[in-house]
Amino acid sequence: MIFSTRQEAGHRLAALLQEYRGAPDTVVVALPRGGVPVAEAIAEDLGLPLEIFFVKKIPSPYNEEAGIGAVTETGLMQVNPQAVEALGVTEEYLQRRAREKLEQMRQKRQLYGRAPADFAGKTVILTDDGIATGSSMLLGAQALKRAGAAKVVIAAPVAPSELLPLLREAADEVVVVHPSDNLIAVGRFYEDFHQLDDREVVEILERAPKPE
Repeated sequence: MIFSTRQEAGHRLAALLQEYRGAPDTVVVALPRGGVPVAEAIAEDLGLPLEIFFVKKIPSPYNEEAGIGAVTETGLMQVNPQAVEALGVTEEYLQRRAREKLEQMRQKRQLYGRAPADFAGKTVILTDDGIATGSSMLLGAQALKRAGAAKVVIAAPVAPSELLPLLREAADEVVVVHPSDNLIAVGRFYEDFHQLDDREVVEILERAPKPE
């Protein structure tokens, strides 16, 4: 185990992000749900506001757990062309599932009590509890850039070493506590990696500083 909890992982990340302490026009942005406690610890240590940004997996028609792409809450979609071709996935299917995911993300925002943030001109520290395939983080960074973020910093407790070059192409800076040459599952790096529920996320967001 490298980290006891997601909060501890966030504190470890914050120690590597000290140049952003109290920086103006800077916000810590979590990919819910697992990234929220990590982001809370970073925001707390650096004296920064906390926001969320949604990216949802588009599942295979034959296996809801297998992703063939992803879509962000801003509508940016990316698919794996090899998987789409191999499975015979139609454009109608992709668009329908993307619409479903957008509605789910809208409902989650309503539940969490946070309106979409304006990232124009901001430095964004984008974080999650770990990076496995990188698809959500890469698409999130791309979407935030399109939303006008001045700088995107990808910050993660753990990530595959082989993904670091791709992450650096997508972001202005990449900070990883523990690059791993053998990342089978992010949860293996945590002592406590329980599935967060919406109640925990709401409690964190209610006590976290909001961007002005």
